[in-house]
Amino acid sequence: MRKEPINYFQESEKYRPKIVRTLLIAEAPPPTGTKYFYVPRAMPTKVPVEKGTSLPATIFQHYFKKRPETVDAYIDFLNRLRGAGIFLMDIADEPIRIREKEGINQENLQYLISKIKTLRTKIRERRIFIDDEDIIFLLPRSHYKRQLDEEFPSSEKIRWIDFRLSPG
Repeated sequence: MRKEPINYFQESEKYRPKIVRTLLIAEAPPPTGTKYFYVPRAMPTKVPVEKGTSLPATIFQHYFKKRPETVDAYIDFLNRLRGAGIFLMDIADEPIRIREKEGINQENLQYLISKIKTLRTKIRERRIFIDDEDIIFLLPRSHYKRQLDEEFPSSEKIRWIDFRLSPG
């Protein structure tokens, strides 16, 4: 287990393509603060793909039709995504928990929604120049789809399960 906090920006930059052709956008880094898409790890493959709940499993299943069982395989998948011009970033830069045992954390949801308004600026500040049609929002929930439609009307918004099971 990691002892120091993850520098999300630094970890993602290791696998950033020179030219981003497809920009995947998720909510935020995982709420535990101990894992991140761009920090390679072995992934369990015993859970059926239809029932999986991890973002890495969703993305890797979509593009490669399998999940990495070793750290080396995970690194290979990240390098293959980079080579194809596929990059993932988050709406929020820090871990937040939207779903809790009691239901949706409304305060965190509102925080995430507020970040949608500044997302276009954040993309430009990262020097990612991409058409909205080449942006795919990966949605674990639809609570902020209306705001995404307002800000990014021509971008695709797709539920994780649908993305995971669709052809790459």
